[in-house]
Amino acid sequence: MGQTATEKILSRAVGRAVRAGELIYPEPDLVTVHDWYTVNVHDALAELGVTEMVCPERVLICTDHEPLAVSRQAAERQARVRWVARTHKVGHFFDAGRGGHGHVFPMEMGLVRPGMFVFAYDPHVTNYGAVGCLGIALVVEIVEVLACGSAWVIVPETVRVNLKGALRAGVSIRDVAQRLIAELDPDQIDYTVVEFGGPALASIDVDRRITLVNTPLEIGAKSSLVEIDDTARAWFNARGIGHDRAVASDPDARFKQVIEFDIGLIEPQVAMPPTPDKVTGISELIGRPVQHAFVGSCASSSLSDLRDAASILAGRTVSQSVRMIITPGSNEIARQAAQEGLMEIFMQAGVMVSAPGCGPCAGGRIAPLASGETSINTGTRNDPGRLGARDADIFLASPMTVAASAVAGCIADPRDFLRE
Repeated sequence: MGQTATEKILSRAVGRAVRAGELIYPEPDLVTVHDWYTVNVHDALAELGVTEMVCPERVLICTDHEPLAVSRQAAERQARVRWVARTHKVGHFFDAGRGGHGHVFPMEMGLVRPGMFVFAYDPHVTNYGAVGCLGIALVVEIVEVLACGSAWVIVPETVRVNLKGALRAGVSIRDVAQRLIAELDPDQIDYTVVEFGGPALASIDVDRRITLVNTPLEIGAKSSLVEIDDTARAWFNARGIGHDRAVASDPDARFKQVIEFDIGLIEPQVAMPPTPDKVTGISELIGRPVQHAFVGSCASSSLSDLRDAASILAGRTVSQSVRMIITPGSNEIARQAAQEGLMEIFMQAGVMVSAPGCGPCAGGRIAPLASGETSINTGTRNDPGRLGARDADIFLASPMTVAASAVAGCIADPRDFLRE
């Protein structure tokens, strides 16, 4: 019997063939930690008596949750992060303004490549699956990896999702991603890797694949992967990124489940509070007033996402009752957006553009919600208090739906704007 892509990647990380269900101690090619937890990592290592990280040259630390310090406390925390990176001789340190979102720019730079295995602190390391890299989050147990070089995991089973059909006008991959986690059975998805393939994949660029692999963890997936194809190879080649370690599941690999999903059968989708999988068609929510709109986060901050928002905002202005923020995922994305004139469209529309990184999605440290307000945004979660006040409501949608709603001052169907 053949192996899944996940089994192949973990086999290389262990040095022998492995199968789903085995308990293993894989050695990561890269370990990632984000600004907010960096100081905690150092303190935890110190309590254990560990003065040096194992393989610090493989460690990546980035300042992305709070790149713009808006308080003295934040500035002091950033200073300590810099000290930790120097003290431990971290191989890849990206300070504020140097990279952007840690789940985005490492792929652009080739620090994350096909076939790699990454241990991470933050759960949305699943983004790396867009380029065929398996990322698994350990959260606080990341300290064990930094101290010992590995931590135990059970090789996950794989659920294969074959995408077919073609998107309708006004519908985006974010709509597909949200609809998909609403329809999948969490009991089947729990502790699996969701692997995407199928004929529709050729029409989905790497930008949009990042969105696709971001959402399954919200219903219990351990990680996500996209099958490497010619679209991905062209993306790698254009950036000079090697892909010789790319792997694919064997034709006779054992999948826990195989799902066929037609991306052409859905309308724009909106996730209602309090969870990302509580999804409905936009027709059920049109007219709900909003005061806050945001395009960004590790789920939807690519150049394609910014283009989608600009397609609605061009020649229009954000409603006086709404404040809108757009956060590019990386410095490269911000630069490309400026070159294409997208920043001009945003400024003329009355949009605030924040520093590349997580944006408001990181706990509402910037541009939070006041009591009783409603936000529609492209963040990752919509639980109470995620963006500030616990009695504020958060709806999740595509960049086009968010932009249309910001202009209308209420939840709106982007297809109406495109028809204009």
